[in-house]
Amino acid sequence: MPDASAAHLPDFAKAPPSALDALDETGRKEYWAALALRNIQGLSSLDAAKLLRHFGSAYEALQNIPCWPDAGVSLRKAEHFHDESWRKKARPEWDAAKKLKGRIILWTDACYPDQLKEVEAAPALLYASGDASLLNAPCVAVVGSRKCSQEALDFASRISKDLSAAGITVVSGLAFGIDGCAQRSALRGSGRTIAVLAGGVDVPYPAAHSELFRKVASSGLIVSEFPPGTKPRPGYFPVRNRIISGLSLGVLVVEALNEKSGSLITARLAAEQGRNVYVPAPDALHGYYAEGTKQLLMDGAFPIYRAEDLMADLFPHLRRALLSMPEPAMPHEEEKRETSAPVATIISEQPASPKSLPGVSDDEALLLSLLQSAPLSPDDILLAAQEKDESWNAPRLLSALMMLEVKGLVRRLSDSRYEVRP
Repeated sequence: MPDASAAHLPDFAKAPPSALDALDETGRKEYWAALALRNIQGLSSLDAAKLLRHFGSAYEALQNIPCWPDAGVSLRKAEHFHDESWRKKARPEWDAAKKLKGRIILWTDACYPDQLKEVEAAPALLYASGDASLLNAPCVAVVGSRKCSQEALDFASRISKDLSAAGITVVSGLAFGIDGCAQRSALRGSGRTIAVLAGGVDVPYPAAHSELFRKVASSGLIVSEFPPGTKPRPGYFPVRNRIISGLSLGVLVVEALNEKSGSLITARLAAEQGRNVYVPAPDALHGYYAEGTKQLLMDGAFPIYRAEDLMADLFPHLRRALLSMPEPAMPHEEEKRETSAPVATIISEQPASPKSLPGVSDDEALLLSLLQSAPLSPDDILLAAQEKDESWNAPRLLSALMMLEVKGLVRRLSDSRYEVRP
């Protein structure tokens, strides 16, 4: 049975800051063990995920090889661990991580996304460049064909910008066509986007998207399970698609030209993972409706016209995701925390101005003030908000209403109107 020295942790010397340097001793042991699991001949990513779920870490899995059958993995699959043939691939990846200006996200890390852990063949680790906190933000994938219609590009742009403006992270693959369009538009919203690559996080692909790659890395997140320096290959794209869908609460396929479209693979994986799949409604594109998209619609994908349609359908999931995220600190929050009751208690006990409530944004305060006199429908709230500030739009409204509902300050009635909670 292997012990701490069984993985023979390589020596490491002082070097400029890198992904590997950021790991402490425990992290380095876990990383080396994860590389072993990824490179043991005959051990699939599905097997590795079973071991990680059962033992809680790659290091513990290697410490307890005799117990692998308890995780549903045959002991025969450990034979190539003992012959140490896996080291030939693991060591170059370790060395590449020494040079990576990014981050290694291990199964044991708090920021490894819970959503992704649910995927049957979840990766043992991820490499990341950018804001890793986005991995646990509410995400929606927007994908589609590289060769696509202008109507599809316009639809992807509008939906992605509105999702981003509503605080939802747009996930895609940085490819030509729909993917790149979605991510550019998300950056025009509030910068929330994740690009999942079929190569190393330090390899811009396609090369023509190098500038977009840099923008996503600085304002969003680049992520991949492939070793640093890896150049994309055709077989890597279907593999990365399970991460695109796995990170997301739902997947919007804007346009799939035919049954061989890669975005259909993402849609199939999403359905297998229990995610909702969306397509534009047939008359939403005002033009050619691709065969692959038609097939998805026939298979049960949800047709949508606007980002609000998608967010309304995903509301229960978005609510849970938002509840699990830490609330950003407000000015002087530390001073208020010791003396303040919960927001819902304050509003029910005293007629405080909504703007004075801790933890309430300006947008939320405006909506609370509009709802003080009587319940209103979303359309009526939007019209009233636009009288105060004409920049209000439906995604902004839905985002603020959702946050107020999460905070217990408003509730939705059976007729879809909203009212302040008594």
